[in-house]
Amino acid sequence: MQSITREKLVLETRVERSYRVARILGALERADADLVRTTIEYEPPPSLDEEWRVGLVVGPSGAGKTSIARKRYGTALYTGFDWDARRAIIDQFEPRPFEELVAAFASVGLASLPTLARPYGTLSGGERLRCDLAKALLDLGARNPVVAFDEYASALDYDVARACSIALRKALDRRAFGPTRFVAIACRNDVEESLEPDWTLDMTTGTLRRGRLRRNGLPFELYEGGRQFWPLFQAHHYLSGSLNRASRVFIATTLRANGEVAPVAFAAVMQLEGRPGVKRVHRLVVRPEFQGIGLGGAFLDAIAERLEAEGAILRVSSGNLLFLRKLSRSSNWRLVAAYPYGKTQRRKGRPDRGSFGRALATFEWRAARNEIRQPQLRKE
Repeated sequence: MQSITREKLVLETRVERSYRVARILGALERADADLVRTTIEYEPPPSLDEEWRVGLVVGPSGAGKTSIARKRYGTALYTGFDWDARRAIIDQFEPRPFEELVAAFASVGLASLPTLARPYGTLSGGERLRCDLAKALLDLGARNPVVAFDEYASALDYDVARACSIALRKALDRRAFGPTRFVAIACRNDVEESLEPDWTLDMTTGTLRRGRLRRNGLPFELYEGGRQFWPLFQAHHYLSGSLNRASRVFIATTLRANGEVAPVAFAAVMQLEGRPGVKRVHRLVVRPEFQGIGLGGAFLDAIAERLEAEGAILRVSSGNLLFLRKLSRSSNWRLVAAYPYGKTQRRKGRPDRGSFGRALATFEWRAARNEIRQPQLRKE
């Protein structure tokens, strides 16, 4: 039987001599009353020469997690950033193309464009964690082969921590941040299933576990109705916050850890003018804490399937490049029209600016089955 190699980390701190310190250390039979020493034993995590993508160091406060991470990863340990309270978060990164920054935020589940224009201090706990993840992976990851992230998800409830972890693992698996590896330093072990680490160092015993857990997906229920929930989603929609009264509303809900039913996605669908049997998406929003885990696409597919069963076809138009890329990769959606310069609309016989000046594309649900045709490239 092969013996397990363990490492020792000795932490020494000198303190000023005093009568009270001497009394404390004397009670511990310590002669060196000016020296506090702590010894931590643990199985070493895998080296960078081994194949792994995500690691987890977990244990209670004071177990030595940060000390071990600092010893092994040095300046690649992210312990926070001094965010400027007056500037938008998207302006506080090292120079990069705008599209690259937006894609990075979306990869960790922060795809709400209005949120990126807000200061860090105005964000929720889940949004702050996603900003810190993007900051660490982009800026530290550009200079290091691995990024270690201290106090991972420590201030979040279970549901938000789960969604953040799922989004992060998906992004790392598809190399959204290049070859960078990630190590989470956490006090809570309930993120292990959703983060799916390739190895876990449990500091309660100092033991190392290898092997990737497989999580259960995030189930949701689709309901028709729920217009009263629009205020919960309104601020996160990248266009106007208004909701057409003639629209048909759908809600996606999921069960939180405490058994509470929570609305996580909202969609409004309308009849496409001049096209009987064709519906269009009027509003589609996923709560920020549940973005980046594939919920939006699955929600939209479920709505399209329900309408298809009723004999209707669903279309969706968007200028969000990341969302359009997802649709283009799906076998169920087909590009039917593209507007590089946007399009104008007419309201009550008068021209309206519409999306003019903003690139737009339209996809149709299972269009390849409905009618074979080439997408139209239009200039308006």
